[in-house]
Amino acid sequence: MKKIEIEKQPLFIRKIKRVIQTQNRNHHKNLPVEDRHSDAFVYILEGSCTYRFQDGQSFTVNEGDILYLAYRSDYVMYIHTENYRFIFCDFEFDGEDPRKSAVYTPEDSSDAENKFNKLLHAYRTLSPRSFSQWVCVLYEIYGMILQEENKPYRERDVRAKIESAKLYLEENYADPDFRVEFLAKQLDVSEVYFRRLFKEQYGISPVQYLTSVRLKNAKELMKYPFLSLEECALQSGFSSVQYFCRVFKKETNVTPAKFRNQK
Repeated sequence: MKKIEIEKQPLFIRKIKRVIQTQNRNHHKNLPVEDRHSDAFVYILEGSCTYRFQDGQSFTVNEGDILYLAYRSDYVMYIHTENYRFIFCDFEFDGEDPRKSAVYTPEDSSDAENKFNKLLHAYRTLSPRSFSQWVCVLYEIYGMILQEENKPYRERDVRAKIESAKLYLEENYADPDFRVEFLAKQLDVSEVYFRRLFKEQYGISPVQYLTSVRLKNAKELMKYPFLSLEECALQSGFSSVQYFCRVFKKETNVTPAKFRNQK
């Protein structure tokens, strides 16, 4: 039976069970979850985690993402970072049709975080109006997903744009004035949003990737004994040999001179 995509077929929220802010430090371990007891919206406050579902789905969430976990889904969590913090709301959608888990990356992550904090505050406030407040805020969160115009996680055009930005970076890394914010402007998105999309797609931040490309080129140039370390650094996009040496040692645990002598 085909599973319902909640952003394409709006559903009614029947019941709210709980809202909790928590963290999980079981990084680099597989954490299985079988037959999930409810639907859930999860906002990632910090860290990164990969969810692999029994139906073949797999995606990695990062800070600022909204994760929807479907009722009765089976999956395994693999936490990449030392600290994985999130706010989650367990609830029930109306209807028994199987639903598809998904991840959404809102353009305004601060608004999404504010809504989840508002939901958490309403849940912790015991008053006759509490339930209606929970429902209203939860519908606001669901509304953010519906307003994404049915954009699925890692949609093709976004993925293609991020790939073109990566290629542009690889062609222009040697320019010492090259900045990641320029790539975001090319895509007409905020720098924060671009960084998040890039990391989701390649598992590394654009700044880290730029540094890795520059270091790789510098290592190749260092094979030529007639090139000074300063020449290797400048031709690889580093603003100075001093900065190059600091970055090189931080990334490789050896100085450029020692690395060169090992070859």
